[in-house]
Amino acid sequence: MTTANPESSETSVVTLGEPKPEEPQAGSSEENEIEAHPVIELKGARFALVFVGLALAIFLAALDQTIVSTAIPKIAAEFSDFQRIPWIGTAFLLTTAAFSPTYGKLSDIFGRRSTFLFAVITFEVGSAICGAAATLDMLIVGRAIAGVGGGGIFNLVLIIISDLVEFRDRGKYQGMIGAVFGLASVIGPLLGGLFTDHLTWRWCFYINLPVGLITVIAALLFLNFPHTKGSITEKLKRIDYLGSIVLMGAIVCILLPLQSGGNVWNWNDPQTIALFIVGGVLAIAFVVIEVKFAVEPVVPPKVFVNRSIILIYGLAAFFGASFISLVFYLPTFFQVALGKSATDSGIAMFPLVIGVVVCSIGSGLLVSKTGYYTYFFYIGFILMGVGTYLCSLLDINSSNGALIGFLLITGMGVGSVVQIRVLAAQASVNKSLIAIATSLVNFCQTLGGCFGLAITGAIFNNQITSQLQGTNLPPQLVTAIEASPQAIVALQSSPALHTIAVNAFVGAFSLTLKYVIPFIGVALLLSLGVKQYHHPKKDATKEPEAVVTTNEPAKPSLAV
Repeated sequence: MTTANPESSETSVVTLGEPKPEEPQAGSSEENEIEAHPVIELKGARFALVFVGLALAIFLAALDQTIVSTAIPKIAAEFSDFQRIPWIGTAFLLTTAAFSPTYGKLSDIFGRRSTFLFAVITFEVGSAICGAAATLDMLIVGRAIAGVGGGGIFNLVLIIISDLVEFRDRGKYQGMIGAVFGLASVIGPLLGGLFTDHLTWRWCFYINLPVGLITVIAALLFLNFPHTKGSITEKLKRIDYLGSIVLMGAIVCILLPLQSGGNVWNWNDPQTIALFIVGGVLAIAFVVIEVKFAVEPVVPPKVFVNRSIILIYGLAAFFGASFISLVFYLPTFFQVALGKSATDSGIAMFPLVIGVVVCSIGSGLLVSKTGYYTYFFYIGFILMGVGTYLCSLLDINSSNGALIGFLLITGMGVGSVVQIRVLAAQASVNKSLIAIATSLVNFCQTLGGCFGLAITGAIFNNQITSQLQGTNLPPQLVTAIEASPQAIVALQSSPALHTIAVNAFVGAFSLTLKYVIPFIGVALLLSLGVKQYHHPKKDATKEPEAVVTTNEPAKPSLAV
């Protein structure tokens, strides 16, 4: 079977797997093309500058998710408000998740560059407000604004790369982006500790401004996409306002109790239950709106027709649940069980960083060379599972060799998967749905991370309470440890009490990581059903197709 460009005599052989969202069922006389040339072609220094700008944008957005964690005590002390401190993280997460699914469709309507610049500038404005915050309320608002931009950055960088390079070349570049994401996620606490200890916590936010400026300049000068059709008024009319608002409402109602349940609120509190119910009702309403009423749905139903893409959304959610749990609990282990500072715990995570960076880039290069991507799901999730189990065996007597080796194996697993999920999603849909599919994969990972952290948090809290029962620790100390394991660090001056508390923490830590393994196992099982699509190798002797606008797919023509 060969595809043909209606305006060119050039043909290319493709292998079609299961029907894709825009493809008629088998036996039909018409099918959509699954391979397209880049929307724009950048070469040499221009491409390098744009790519560096995109990588920096991902670095900042990923860094912002974790860099604040080590600055929390100083921020709480400065504003004398410990009660609302969790909102610093919650505000960013809520807006990131709520706006993330909408960016794919918005980039189709308004164009890639305009939507990307909006996301980066919004993120920069939010960061500036956070750095200059005179009150905790101002800081929380700044974090919410930054989250609106951050949700777009994650998606648009990957969408833009899919427009700049063909699928067979995409692996190596998205592999590097995946390495940057993993690196930033893990070293965030280290940089936060350095800024807090040696400068001020405000530099956790100010650092975004000069680096983000480089991204804006690179996009303005070199990222020249074709203009999308229509006036501003016409484009605004195309937005699915009702669907977007209902979707955002559902996300907020579901994520808010997940973030607050078990600490700020009890799981059986009326507001927790009510928000889950409202979130579920809104989610059902969103599906009805998109299927029955929306003219241009923010999430088109046809993006779920393909079996492979549905499985990829699912495995992305379980990958997010496991990865976020690991990134949260491993640094806590180093600080509480081994008595390391925030800075030293960040340094101790470097073996995991090395594994992520090397395998993310390596797997991307291999996908570009061979065209096969499904094998990396199997390799990555197996390595993650083995590494997580080994990490669950860590205790205060573990050798440096064990610490390094276990983290390295885990990082290799994460690196093998982190960018493959997006490549597989982009290969599994027609090119007109790539932007929306990319946004949904990242959204599912974020949503999965929220559910995963809520589940493992509940397990950890129940287990450490169980471990502390029957000890001779004073009741007020037990209460403090249950509220925050960091309270154990303050017991170092009382060796007997410290040993009891650390043993309780290690027991809870070990069981919690063992419960992460089923998340990884489910992701592995889902990956077994993902279809491998074969895309033709790039032929340098052929002329590329005519450039198409980003809001309309090229009209397909297929000769059989």
